[in-house]
Amino acid sequence: MEAVHELKVFILRKLIRADVWGGKHTPLEFVRKGVPDNFRMSQMGKRTLRGALQELANDGWIIARVKRTGKGSSVHISLNPDNVECIMKFVEGQ
Repeated sequence: MEAVHELKVFILRKLIRADVWGGKHTPLEFVRKGVPDNFRMSQMGKRTLRGALQELANDGWIIARVKRTGKGSSVHISLNPDNVECIMKFVEGQ
């Protein structure tokens, strides 16, 4: 599952660069738009992306919540500030 690992690193780096920690959150679409086309456009790629996001949530590294916006509601994510050390070690190990 090398692709899942690469996607996890990509997602974490993108959220770190955007400084999205704890109470500050961003729409899930923000992350999906930056993912390479081979993951966004194919069914297998979409499944891999969902798996990577699920693993990050299960590990407690990202927090996913449904937020109400002016246009309805959508899933927003942020990095879990309780796991800063683990996240940084994982990303820097690349």
